[in-house]
Amino acid sequence: MKVVLDIETVQAPRKEWARLMGIESLREASSSEVPSDLFEHADFQERVKREDDLYERSAFDATFSRIVCIGLLIFTESMTPHGAISWYGQNEPELLRQFWARMGDIRPSLFITHNGLAFDLPFLKKRSIIHQVKPTIDINLARFRTDPVYDTMAVWSNWDARGWVKLDVLARTLNVATKSGSGKQVAEMWAAGEGKAIAEYCLQDTYVTYACYQRMMFQDPLPQEDVIGNPVLIDVG
Repeated sequence: MKVVLDIETVQAPRKEWARLMGIESLREASSSEVPSDLFEHADFQERVKREDDLYERSAFDATFSRIVCIGLLIFTESMTPHGAISWYGQNEPELLRQFWARMGDIRPSLFITHNGLAFDLPFLKKRSIIHQVKPTIDINLARFRTDPVYDTMAVWSNWDARGWVKLDVLARTLNVATKSGSGKQVAEMWAAGEGKAIAEYCLQDTYVTYACYQRMMFQDPLPQEDVIGNPVLIDVG
C-alpha cells in the first residue's frame, strides 16, 4: 500500500508557550505586575515585540504546537484508491494512537507528502514522543531520496530551499485542483469548534498532494470524488 498524508496543527496558547519556554510572558503581564508607565517605555515595547516574534515562529514547532487532524488517502501499489480517513479532535494522544495503529496494519511502502520530510512526519514523531505513543513503524526521513517518502515539494525543488513552493502554487503550476483554504483558516475553524470541517479540509489537501504526485509521475490524477469517495471521519474526542 501507498499513502498520501497531511496533518493540521494549532499553536499553543501564549501562556502555555511561555511556560514551556520557562519565561514570564510580557504580553500577558497585567498592569498590577508591570507599572503602567513602563508599558509605554520603548525598551519594554521592544522586548514585547521580540516575544511576539518568538511566539509567532513557534506556530510550526512541534515542541509547542499540537496536531488536531491527520488526513490519509490509501492506495494500492498501482495507485488504485483504497480509502480515505481523517482523524480529528482535542485528544491528541488518542489521535496518534489510532493513526499509528492503522500504519501498523497497512505498513505503507511509500508515504506521499508535500513538505512532509521537514514538517508533517517530524511533527508526528515529536508529538508521539511527547505523549509517549510509540510508532508502530519506523519511517526513514533521510533526504535526497524518494523512498520511503516522496515529498513533492522537496523533489520539485531538488531539495533546494530557493525552489520551495506552497502546495497551491505547485497545484496551479501542474494544472490540478488547488487548496481550498490555509493554515490561518484552520486556526479559525478550530477556535470555532469546526473539527469536522478541518477533517474535510485536510483530506482535500491530501487529494491536491496526490494530484501533484500523479502529474510528477506523468500520470493523470483521478477525479477527487473517485479518490476520496465517502471518507471515514473519526472524532477522537
